[in-house]
Amino acid sequence: MIGDSLSVGGFGESMREYLLQRFGTNNVALFAVCGSSPEHWLRSGPDYASKCGYREQTPSSSKILDFDHGRPPPAVATPKLEDLLARYRPTILIVQLGTNWMDALVINAEREQEDARIMDDFMTAARERPGTVRKIIWITPPDSSHYPSRVQRTVLALIKDAAFKYGFKTIDSSTMTHYVPGKSGDDGVHYASEPARQWASLVAIQLDQIVR
Repeated sequence: MIGDSLSVGGFGESMREYLLQRFGTNNVALFAVCGSSPEHWLRSGPDYASKCGYREQTPSSSKILDFDHGRPPPAVATPKLEDLLARYRPTILIVQLGTNWMDALVINAEREQEDARIMDDFMTAARERPGTVRKIIWITPPDSSHYPSRVQRTVLALIKDAAFKYGFKTIDSSTMTHYVPGKSGDDGVHYASEPARQWASLVAIQLDQIVR
């Protein structure tokens, strides 16, 4: 599983617990980088080092880097998907990315074609090693009160269009979340511990149906 800041935080912690229980410690590799978008995980994309958080869970390591009393964590480079697939050879790839595309779309509403091309590159990389990844599952961004509805729909459509084109599964987080400022979280994007756990539990139900 790879993800952005949502998987660094409470949602990622709940998913880590679920995956370890479901598949066992020796069969899980989870990496999450705050601020990352799909292009940052590709060799062909720009290198991106996060200064706002990182999570790692593998058969040999368990690491979480986050803010400590207001002090930012050390910078961590986003791993490249091709390298992760070569090292861990997963049969299932779970992706939780797309939220940070919304920032770019707010600034430039015309960049959908670029993001669609990135999705093409991402799927090419995900299937670079034949016989390894047999199932790809994309967890789409949850509801946000920070981004306009139009922007959220655009990102969701980009992911679902790629899912139709490349035949991978999606779990639509927008149908199972509703961001209430001050209750769901403070910034309109990131979910507090309990709402994040509730979201993860609903995702886990769908994951069980897809991978059974």
